[in-house]
Parts: sequence; C-alpha cells; structure tokens
Amino acid sequence: MPKSFEASRRELRRELRFLDVFFMSLGGQAPFLSMLTYATAVLLLATYFAPIVVMVGTFVVLLNGVVVYWLSKKHTETGGYFNYAFKVLSRRLGFETGWVYAFYSALYGAGYLAGSVFILSYLLSTPLWLSLAVVFVPAALLLVMGIKPSTKYAIFAGSLEIGVLVAVVVSTLYISRFTLYNPFSSPPQPSSLLAGILFAIGIPTGYGAITPVSGEVKDAAKSVGRVAVSVILIGGSLEAMVLYGLVNVAIHTGSLSVLLGSQVPVIFIMRKFAGALSFPLLLFAGINDGILGSLSFMTALSRNLYAMSNRSLMPRAMGLVRTNGTPIVAAMVTIAATAAVLIPPLFFLAPFQLFLALGALAGLANLFVHISANISLVKSSMHQAGRRVPQLGLALAAAVISGFVLVYSLALSPNVMAALFVGYAALGLAVVMLTKSRGR
Repeated sequence: MPKSFEASRRELRRELRFLDVFFMSLGGQAPFLSMLTYATAVLLLATYFAPIVVMVGTFVVLLNGVVVYWLSKKHTETGGYFNYAFKVLSRRLGFETGWVYAFYSALYGAGYLAGSVFILSYLLSTPLWLSLAVVFVPAALLLVMGIKPSTKYAIFAGSLEIGVLVAVVVSTLYISRFTLYNPFSSPPQPSSLLAGILFAIGIPTGYGAITPVSGEVKDAAKSVGRVAVSVILIGGSLEAMVLYGLVNVAIHTGSLSVLLGSQVPVIFIMRKFAGALSFPLLLFAGINDGILGSLSFMTALSRNLYAMSNRSLMPRAMGLVRTNGTPIVAAMVTIAATAAVLIPPLFFLAPFQLFLALGALAGLANLFVHISANISLVKSSMHQAGRRVPQLGLALAAAVISGFVLVYSLALSPNVMAALFVGYAALGLAVVMLTKSRGR
C-alpha cells in the first residue's frame, strides 16, 4: 500500500490559517445558489424591503455566530458543535448533537450539489448524471486529497466568486445610472416580514461548516470565532447588496413585474443585462458553488464523525487518519452518505425541487444544532455569571430566538419534512439510550 494511503489513529495536524478557514466558510454559504433560493424567496415576500430583510436575517444569524465565537475560544478540538455539547452538557446530548449535525451537514452538502445540477442542466441541457459528475467527483477527490488542497481551491474559487458578486452590484448600479431607490418606502405586512426573515436566515450559514475543523486550525482560539463573525457579516451584507442592485435595476428599467414573475430572477436579470457574458458567469458560479458548498459540508461531516469516533461514539475506524491528514474512513463514509441522500431522490424530484427540500430539512437541523450550542454557552457561563453576564444574556437570547424559529419553521414545513426531521432526531435519542453509557 502506498505510504500516502496508510492510515493510523493520530491527531489531525494544525495547518490552517485564517484565510484558509475564511474561504472554506464562505464556500459553505454558496452565495450564488443562496441567491437562487433563499434570496429569491425574500424578494417575492418583501420586494422593495428585501435587502433590509436580508440584513435583519444576518443579524439574527450573528447572534448564534457570537455564541460560536465564545465557545470556540474555550474548545479548540476537532468536532465543533458535537464537542461543545459533549464537554459542557453530557455524553448523551453530545451524541444527539453530533447525530443531528451529521444530518444537517449531509443534507446541506447534497443540497448544494442538487442546486449545481439544476444550473448545469438549465444552462447546458446536459443529462443529470453528467451534471452531477462535474461537481460531485471534484468535491469528493478534494475531500480525500486533504484539507490543504481543499482550502487552496476554496481561496482561489472563493475570491473569484466574490469578484463576480461585486461586479454584479457595480453593474446593476451602473445600468441604473446610480439612481437609488428607498427600500423603506414600502415595508411588507408583518406576516410576510417574518416569513422573509426565516428565509433570510438561511443565507449566511456557511460558518456552520468550520467549527468541526477547529482541531486543524492554527491559533484556533482566535481564528475560528473571528471567521464565524466575519463570514456572517461579509456574506450577509454582500447578498443584501446584490439583492438591492437587482431590485434597483429592475425598477429603473421597468422590469420589476417580469423579475418577480420569473422562477429564477437572478438568472433572468443577468441574462437581460449581461447578454452573452452571462453564460460563462452563470456556468462558473453554478459549478463553483456546487463544488465549494458540498466540499465545505463534506469536510465538516467527516471531522464530526472523526471526533465522535475519538469519544467512542462512532466505530473506531472513523478515527483512522491518512498521512496527508485526512480521516479517510470518515471521508469515505461522508461521500457515501452524500450520494445516498442525493442520488435516489433525483429519480423522483427535479433538481431544483430537491435543492429546496434538502435545504429546508437542513435548516431545521441547523437550528437544533445551534440551540445546543446556545445551551452549552448558557451552562458554561452560569458557573461565572458575575463575570459573564453579557455571554449569558446573549446565549439565552439566541436560544429563545432559535427555538422560536425552529418551532415556527416546523409548523410551516410540509408534514413529511417535519416527520423526517423529528423521526431522525428521535432515532438518535433511541440509539444513545440503548447504547451502554460510559463516562458521563
């Protein structure tokens, strides 16, 4: 067996710097695909007010991001949310958090692949299997090759995507001759506003993919939390500006009604004003987001499984690490799980429908995982409540808001989605209850 494929139980190497983790987290946001789904839903619900709704959603996400900021200072090992719950709450709650995080990351990774398949099929009319291979194969290969090649790709591709999105903002303002509309001129009804905020929360969520790799980050106590906060602010603000530019140019050119009537308004507006140039831009964004988004969450899932193995909550084989620093068994299980989540439904659902369904399910699990993190910070802060009143107050606020959003989202979700999420979470509780408890 080649030396690079030899695996043994060893700790992962700390070799990632701030920029590596930043662009991996930004890749987890998949900005362009988020514009096609979450931002489009916000646009339809709030129209003129849509950019403000995105910023409100960004602020709500920032509450959970600040919780991660504080927890990541104290717990720098691989595992992220699982590790916080395991060390602060209990072994059983740690398992349940890691179990639901696996659900969350596998669904998000598969969802971004489905979104990319939709873009490629829409633009090129290629068969679904070919569109899937174009994004899934490179993402899987980068996962197996190791964290460093993955982050080098993330820095290169992520920088280009930021450039494309900034160019979209500048172009829309130029076309509208820098005439700006007032987004506060027509606020939506309270029900539409609340629903819009629920969708907006899904936009700056890429930071959820970086906490599991804390054990591979240099100076993780500083870098991980800073990345979480900066990616939320930069990603959310950039998406809000793109959305503002799209609405602004549509108003200026008298095409707002056509924009709102389009199923893919981002593609519509780019084709309308960028012409032939829109094709390579859309193709790049579709492929790039599919690879980056799925790679970020597959990396996170593999590290989550690795960390759970090290705590004897997953088979020991999950802890085997190649000489290039990849937990190889966990990575292969991750690839298989992503394929299992994605491929069978593609026989029954159109790629865009599957993208929406997987994203909605992942969003429910995302809220559960962050409630666990909020409670972890509440408990750890209560031991020193006199000195940590701000942490305690913010953690309680984040837990209440996330809990409200989770309950409201479950009420709005189709019965089958709510049943799948609740059933999966309940299965995790059953597994941990039936497993002989050791340690805490």
